[in-house]
Amino acid sequence: MKKLLALLAVLTLIFSVAGCSSAKQDKADKGTAEKTEKKEDKNALTDEVKAKMYNAVRMGELKVAQVYAHDVGADGTTPVLNASFADEAAAQSFLSKYYSEDLAKKIVASYTTGQKTKEGQIIVKADPFFNPSFLETKQADVTFEGDANKGTLKTTDHGTYTVEQKDGNYVVTSYEK
Repeated sequence: MKKLLALLAVLTLIFSVAGCSSAKQDKADKGTAEKTEKKEDKNALTDEVKAKMYNAVRMGELKVAQVYAHDVGADGTTPVLNASFADEAAAQSFLSKYYSEDLAKKIVASYTTGQKTKEGQIIVKADPFFNPSFLETKQADVTFEGDANKGTLKTTDHGTYTVEQKDGNYVVTSYEK
């Protein structure tokens, strides 16, 4: 009888160890699957990513306005380059934080007149580069395509913007009317 009880105890112990290790394996498999899903989701075009892209385009346009639609000459009407920028190269360098280098060059070129006021201020064109303004849009009116690294924002009236992630921030790389 003692041998039978001992055999029964050993069998119970073997089955419980086998059951626990199986449960641990199932948990490990689930953890691996969750990590894989998180890696895939990292590049997904989530609502948070869409908001960041949308805000990057808006912020970029606000910075263009800060550079070119901020100051006026002594006559009170002539638009001039913001006094914070020594020249157009400094303005382009500033805008390169929000736009690709090529797009920043296009923006600067669109405002350049090559003229100065009597006081030596750089005269710029009054016509905005982004016309109509993206600032007039709502995020709900924008169609997003792409992934978290590169996306396209399309609007019916305000053009198409391509945004890419560089150094942890979104930068506008192209604009088409």
